Amino acid sequence: MKINTYKILIATFCLGVAFYSCEKAPLRSTITFLPTDKAFVRIALFSPNTPAVMIKANDVKLNGNNTFGNGGFFPAITTFPDYSAVDAGSTIKLSLANSGTQNDSVVLFNSKLNLEKGKFYSVTLADTGINRTAFSIQDQFLPPVDSFLSVRLINAMVGSTLTLIRVDSTNATDFVRDTLVRNIPFQGTSGFIAVKTFTLRAFIRIRIVSSINGRSYGTPQIPPQSLATGSRRSITYYAFGFENGTIAPFLPALSAHITNQ
Repeated sequence: MKINTYKILIATFCLGVAFYSCEKAPLRSTITFLPTDKAFVRIALFSPNTPAVMIKANDVKLNGNNTFGNGGFFPAITTFPDYSAVDAGSTIKLSLANSGTQNDSVVLFNSKLNLEKGKFYSVTLADTGINRTAFSIQDQFLPPVDSFLSVRLINAMVGSTLTLIRVDSTNATDFVRDTLVRNIPFQGTSGFIAVKTFTLRAFIRIRIVSSINGRSYGTPQIPPQSLATGSRRSITYYAFGFENGTIAPFLPALSAHITNQ
């Protein structure tokens, strides 16, 4: 009798475990919601001879440490699509801080921007040689498609009009050029352009040249990680400096790629 009783108890226990195991495990998830009352910005600072400053939007500091002078991106992680949430219609400000505080000592520049809530923007702080200027460009992304990459140029190079060219090459004699867009003015953009990433040629580069005299400002290679993962990314290059600049920091130059999406 004892043996049978033990068998019944063991069977009952196992059956209970089986029923418990069949129940659904509790759902565990992390969901992040973007604020619906904010605009989202990435800031590029290209203003020669600017000292280390705070960048503020409606008096809220955006950059962690002070900038290192006339250049930089904020948020600083350029290989990840990172944006700062700011009030719609924010005033962007560059200021010197009171020592040991985040209070303004001297305001070097401020500009009210037409930013709409729920939208993403690339905000550029540039320099005309006479004064600083700010302009915002809405980041209007293309639908991601396998084997295609979205590439864009923002022109922050004073005095220039630029042409964007794609170059596919294997070596110096085996190459194909394709003009993507012409005549991008200062404070203008090409918009995102879908380019196919896998071709017969090993190297894919973007060349930026003057629309006026054909001068080349550089040929950055499309980032390898974008090609390796089948693309589907949106990236931006900036042209900055002065078109006729002859000494640093006024020389015409190109930024590294910025991942927007």
